[in-house]
Amino acid sequence: MKKIQIALIFVFVILTSCQNQSKSLMSSVTGKAGEVVLIIAKGSWESEIGEKYRNILQQEQVGLPQDEPMFDLVQITPASFSKIFQTHRNIIFSNISNDISEAKISIKNDVWAYPQIVIKIEAPDEISLMKLLKEYEKTITDRVLQAERQRIIHNYRKYEEQGISSRLKKRHNISLTIPKGYEFDVDTANFAWITHETSDISQGILIYSYKYEEENNFSLNFLLNKRDEFCKKFVPGPSKNSYMTTDRIFSNNFEEKTVNENYVAEIRGLWRVENDFMGGPFISFSTLDKKRNRVITIDAYVYAPKFNKRNYLRQLEGILYSLKIL
Repeated sequence: MKKIQIALIFVFVILTSCQNQSKSLMSSVTGKAGEVVLIIAKGSWESEIGEKYRNILQQEQVGLPQDEPMFDLVQITPASFSKIFQTHRNIIFSNISNDISEAKISIKNDVWAYPQIVIKIEAPDEISLMKLLKEYEKTITDRVLQAERQRIIHNYRKYEEQGISSRLKKRHNISLTIPKGYEFDVDTANFAWITHETSDISQGILIYSYKYEEENNFSLNFLLNKRDEFCKKFVPGPSKNSYMTTDRIFSNNFEEKTVNENYVAEIRGLWRVENDFMGGPFISFSTLDKKRNRVITIDAYVYAPKFNKRNYLRQLEGILYSLKIL
């Protein structure tokens, strides 16, 4: 029995090694972050089908101060799909043909490049394709967003700022993959502020925790009040008596989800500086640390007044998704 187990482990190691080697030999993906290539016939693109794709892929990204699409869409015909496009990061094929027996959607990774996602949406007629799109539109966007996020996390792991990661583990009992270029601004027993600053933009991560007492710890209003409490105390603005707070004029998007097997209350909204004119988007994850009976929040914000914010916020979102409670 032991010999069989050893043999199986050996085979697994060999297969894993071959897969990793195969990926390493593939071309790296091309295309800009947040970009999707849609291969669709001209007639379909100009019909109700094309409008549906635009509504799905170019819907407004939630939680930004200005309108930005969820994805930047590049449309080409099947005849134009050459080797130049084969290595693109996010590819969607849309095909209507009498030769297709039933409407179906398939998703594959790393077909022509790494790390790549390729989605095929096929149907025998327009009616069944439209039905398929309506049924799976969230699946399509979720899977492309997941692929974008995994690329960010993968890159950050390669260039991790080990000093910050180690300090967060020892002092705050959490694991976060923080890339190089970030540094601590504040680090206390229950609050940390980590920033990446350039001449044009600022990306920041706020980490704070407090005792868990009631279920309303995870209500939207309670979490926003806690955010404002910590920001007022620890995140000053550039002028006298100024500090970060939440912009309550605009609605905050609240969603409950599971991240790394932990319950997470996610909030997307806008922040501003009281008694000043700074502002921008933020996203926060709040979860329960059962071992220490505390709520811990990882809050990420962007200040980029001259630029679109979607991709900057997604970079921070990749860091949030690496969260693990130790």
